Amino acid sequence: MAPPRRALFLDCDDTLYHNDFRTAELLTLSIGSYCVKHLGISVEKSFQLYKEHGTCLKGLEAEGIPHDAAHFLDQVHMVDLDFGEDAHLREILGRLDHSAHEVRVFTASVASHAQRCLERLGVHDLLVTPERTIIDVHSVGMRSKHHAQAFSIAQAIAQQPEPSGCTLVDDNWTNIRAAKAAGWRTVLCGSVSRYGEAASELKEADWVISSIHELEAILPEFFVAPPGPAAQ
Repeated sequence: MAPPRRALFLDCDDTLYHNDFRTAELLTLSIGSYCVKHLGISVEKSFQLYKEHGTCLKGLEAEGIPHDAAHFLDQVHMVDLDFGEDAHLREILGRLDHSAHEVRVFTASVASHAQRCLERLGVHDLLVTPERTIIDVHSVGMRSKHHAQAFSIAQAIAQQPEPSGCTLVDDNWTNIRAAKAAGWRTVLCGSVSRYGEAASELKEADWVISSIHELEAILPEFFVAPPGPAAQ
């Protein structure tokens, strides 16, 4: 009897790649600069909105600060990417069993930014097809991964009937907590958070990996089994 079909959701930034949060810092600077220039709010306020609401954009909406969401998203994600192709990651992701399970990139940013990252890593063709699109902030109704509804929408997109059949791999602690509250299985990627917290402190993580390269070892069910020994 075939095992039940599950859904694996992979965060993009600081999960599929890790560069000591340099891209995250560039995005934070870009968002802060945009808020000062276009919205008249301080850099400190923009970061506070991000921490409280999951994304600065969601915070702008929640606090009723006038903004153009499409222009914001288009502008703030145009940052340099200082990482390159990851041959080891490509080898691992090349063994994902798409015939048995659903695998999606699930990002709180926009699909165009995630696509740039995947192309830079050299793995875009392994994770994205016309039928298997990136789930981004637009896909979940402009919600961040701090919100339960984002997970129910992602689950529906992946056509997974049960929350327990969904697994999130993410570096963000709040996202992991929200996924766990939604009934998903959770994998924390990164032994230390962006803010210096030790992964052992996050009780909502079912597994902790220091790098995405360890994924196959803890979730072998999502990968094609290696061939057995040759018959004698």
